[in-house]
Amino acid sequence: MKLLIAFVLAGVIYFLQAAVYKRLWNKNLDVSISFDREILYEGEENQLEEVIINRKYLPLPILQVKFSITRTFLFERQENTKVTDRYYRNEFFTVMPLQKITRTYPFVCSHRGYFHMENMDIICRSFFVDNKMIDTRVHEASVSVLPAHITHEDIPTNVNDLLGDIEKNLHINEDPFTFAGIRDYQPYDSMHSINWKTTARHGSLKVNTYNTTFSKKVVLLLNVEANSMQHAEDVIEWAIRIVAHMAAYYVTGHIPTAMYTNGIDASVDVDHSDRAGRRGHVDGSPLQMDCPAIDAGADMAHIRTIEIALARLNTAQAPASFLKLLDERVTASKEPVEYVIVSNYRKRDLIDRYEALRTAGYSIHFIIPEYKLTGIEEEFNTSEFTGWLV
Repeated sequence: MKLLIAFVLAGVIYFLQAAVYKRLWNKNLDVSISFDREILYEGEENQLEEVIINRKYLPLPILQVKFSITRTFLFERQENTKVTDRYYRNEFFTVMPLQKITRTYPFVCSHRGYFHMENMDIICRSFFVDNKMIDTRVHEASVSVLPAHITHEDIPTNVNDLLGDIEKNLHINEDPFTFAGIRDYQPYDSMHSINWKTTARHGSLKVNTYNTTFSKKVVLLLNVEANSMQHAEDVIEWAIRIVAHMAAYYVTGHIPTAMYTNGIDASVDVDHSDRAGRRGHVDGSPLQMDCPAIDAGADMAHIRTIEIALARLNTAQAPASFLKLLDERVTASKEPVEYVIVSNYRKRDLIDRYEALRTAGYSIHFIIPEYKLTGIEEEFNTSEFTGWLV
């Protein structure tokens, strides 16, 4: 009789705890995932933080938190993970009543891009670990990884010459009464502009810069199409870095700089892939409105605006028409405007349009990033093109 009563009591306890857990396990339970830095440069370190807060008196013996994020995040700790097309993480916790648990996971952002996490699964086991309860929650967290910096050593001499020539073509007249700052000396700088005191303090030539007395503008035109499939991803990424570098170069020199591209913005209408699929017309062609367009600006915050736009380009998605972009963005102006095309793609249709614009009197330049082992064809080793071997 006592044994029967014990079995009955055990059954009552079992079903009672199962009912309690089923009803209350996810009540007053906060689970959040965040990143220490939401904007950083390619190659820099970040941290993912998981926070679990149990605001009730019911303990959670086994709590799982499952989510996925881009595999380009290289985590130091790889336990409880699976890497396929994405990085899948599965963490286990024992959460006591009124307890807060915080875990941090360092990782390196190995690739430029806009990376977005929307959902996570929270799985709980009851006290006897036999009942499984699942709660899928919408939880948004994102990171924008900006293009990597280009070091001075990575810039070919012919490109440095082009940067200086473009600046000269803008007919910059500096106002000696409006001091703007100090920067590194460049070969085209006048010896009169050298700040000798600052040069002595830093051990390298520094020059004074001044605000200018009239308008000027640089327009950067980025084409994210590759000339061939060989090393396509590498050269497109370098094209993006080059545009980011040029934007910083000219904005730092107080030259209003615009950036337009036929690449698609991955932050618009995001799905769960590493670089989200884009919406488009019925025929599958992308909408022009999905292409970032940054009009001219010259304050230091403008550099970050362009960098973020470049970070969010989805190069896995078919781009919009670059020829149409040229038609829309290259326009006649009474002010000095320098146009710069950065494109690995150099087939006849684009070259014909470029040469037509030059013939029409536009001050337009063409930078071709290319993989060293591939090289640039002899026809592009002329003064009309600037090769950048990477």
